[in-house]
Amino acid sequence: MFALFLFTSCENYLDVNEKQSNNANFDAIAPNQMLAGALNNYTNHQLNSLSTYGNRMTYVWGLNSGFTSNDPAWTYTFDSNSYPTLFESTYLFADNFQDILDKQDKFPDYKYHFGIAKIFKVMLMDYATALYGDVPYTEAFKNNIPAPKYDDDKVIIPALFKELDEARAFLSAADGVELGSEDIIFHGDTAEWLKFLNTVELKLVLRLSKTTDATLVALRTARAAQLNAAQNFVTADVTCNPGYNSSDNSKRSPLYRFYGLNEALSDWTSANRANAGGKFIIDILNGTLNNTDINSTGIVDPRRARMFAAVVAGGPGAGTWVGNELGLFPVDPISRMSTFYIGRIGSDENGMIRDAYVMQLAESKFLQAEAMQRGYISGNAQTAFNEGILASMAFNSKLWGTNTTTQIPALNPTAYITAIDSRNGLGWTGSSDKINAIITQKYLALAQWHGIELYIDQQRTGYPKTPLPVGVIQTNAPNRLIYPTSEYSSNSANVPNVSGAEIFTVNAKTPYYLQ
Repeated sequence: MFALFLFTSCENYLDVNEKQSNNANFDAIAPNQMLAGALNNYTNHQLNSLSTYGNRMTYVWGLNSGFTSNDPAWTYTFDSNSYPTLFESTYLFADNFQDILDKQDKFPDYKYHFGIAKIFKVMLMDYATALYGDVPYTEAFKNNIPAPKYDDDKVIIPALFKELDEARAFLSAADGVELGSEDIIFHGDTAEWLKFLNTVELKLVLRLSKTTDATLVALRTARAAQLNAAQNFVTADVTCNPGYNSSDNSKRSPLYRFYGLNEALSDWTSANRANAGGKFIIDILNGTLNNTDINSTGIVDPRRARMFAAVVAGGPGAGTWVGNELGLFPVDPISRMSTFYIGRIGSDENGMIRDAYVMQLAESKFLQAEAMQRGYISGNAQTAFNEGILASMAFNSKLWGTNTTTQIPALNPTAYITAIDSRNGLGWTGSSDKINAIITQKYLALAQWHGIELYIDQQRTGYPKTPLPVGVIQTNAPNRLIYPTSEYSSNSANVPNVSGAEIFTVNAKTPYYLQ
């Protein structure tokens, strides 16, 4: 029976959608048997639920022609039924990692596994606090506490940094059960895991860039100093691949599964047909945006075709890129997701087996550029900024499967970097506010791929300044989400009451990084 369980757990690595400690065989399961499923769940969550919300909120995605929507990301009519998976699934997948951590007494030698679990638990709790503010933490993930208390997010954040310290100690251990095929990201390379950990920590330090809370400011200063002493961050795109293949839909690469062809390969998925480019980002890519914050006039971004497709040949505006003005239901064709983004280049098989991306090198470089510009770490911010653009161009030229250079010609960033240098909001020299340029180029690099980071950056820095959707009555985007109905029904004694009006103002319920 135990052998049968081992076989089944390996085969079903894409399906760990419940608290693992509920499994009757839980006591016999070692951490290495749990890690791949937990990492894969996180990757799916980041690329789907988290990115969808961020892409919609930051004008990366709009509606395709022929579709209508009352999505609160475009109407600002948020309530407890809005995007509930951003709370529920975030906790479910964080609990997958906590289940691994709960194995420390029984399996103490799996130190590297515990270190990885700590990192991802922190990442998920970071998103929970950034989207909701106060959330369960000290009593969360405990089987004997079905209704956990809510902790102050300003108290949670220092605890998350402490968990990263514990992760670092685990990953730096001189002995322990080696990571094997269950490490579907770095394949057992603990040195790379430490780089990733440092980059995640740098991201958390930058979350604190706007806070005025004295305790959090002191925490930011101390943590930045530690990171500066090491300067050991991600140096390559971070991929995840547990063995994606075409055997059935559940095992296909996430972006192909979400936005490529349906299971029968007979038509596009509904998400592919409905989602299209937002007018704001398309105008930047087309070289037609010129306002007080960004001037892209006449500069066509070479990444444009790798991000969105030209409208259908023969249709209105054929051969051009067209974006949806959020809040309006388009009639004419709108540029949809590119085949590069979906992965469907050369063959459907290429899309099905393609790596998923947890972090791009470009993100690491832009994090470093911002930290240098703010004086948190030493270094040349302009150099890191340009390296971020170079990394983004390289990412958008990346080959996989049976693709050839003919199918994906490499992008040459030299002319682009030269052309934008004097332009406000895009280039270094021409931008009066360097943070504007850094965040806007980071926005272009991570658009679609890591949408939630775009939203948090925009809330934190104010860049890029996107227009509000047509028809909304509010004067700014929401600062947080309302807790889901499931919390109000199952944890009513503890969940704070948050009104629709409160999410649009800065108050005691606003997430820590905006106070």
